[in-house]
Amino acid sequence: MQSSEAEKIDAGTKRRVGRPNAREAELKHEAMLEAALEEFSRHGFHGASVRAIAERAGVSTRTLYNRYPDKVALFESCLEMSAIKHHFPAGGTGTLHQQLVSYALHMNGRLNHDRQVRLARVIFRECTSFPQLEMVSRRQFERFQLEPVQTILAAHGFSAEQARELASFYVTLLFRRWQDRVIYNERAMTTAQIKANAETVTRLFLNGAYAMLNGS
Repeated sequence: MQSSEAEKIDAGTKRRVGRPNAREAELKHEAMLEAALEEFSRHGFHGASVRAIAERAGVSTRTLYNRYPDKVALFESCLEMSAIKHHFPAGGTGTLHQQLVSYALHMNGRLNHDRQVRLARVIFRECTSFPQLEMVSRRQFERFQLEPVQTILAAHGFSAEQARELASFYVTLLFRRWQDRVIYNERAMTTAQIKANAETVTRLFLNGAYAMLNGS
């Protein structure tokens, strides 16, 4: 074997047994969060086992704790990763009605996933015992659910204050059926029901929103 080939093999071996490269580190991190998401959604916050998460992800508990000092930090990162993967893209085109309906369909499609419903139930059922969960979920709600609607409204002539107030109202109306599923264990809406709900809620909302805009 030539010396140059031997050096390449030796270098590759050293890299594999040493620190992972950026892509390997990213994949390991994703595996940890995916394992944690599954554990939290199935066993709740209190019942989730850090050891089980580490085993599922193929890492040591020490590695997990080096990155996340406690379960709250891990839970928040799980919610953030899930939200980022399905984040509503900014800068859409179309009328205000069209953009809001597009947002509604996108978000309802994401939130209707069984795991998202289970995570929401974890927050709803355990936030009294663990108040940090409510703070974590509120930050995620404002960033990934309210802000896109605020951006849409601001682009169509509403002031920052109006956009924030109206975004909160719109999202509350839009997700009422989904909240019933979370709290009362109702069936998931069908695709046709999601579309009908998006159109109806948006139409009713805009009647009041335009009244506010014209009256200001």
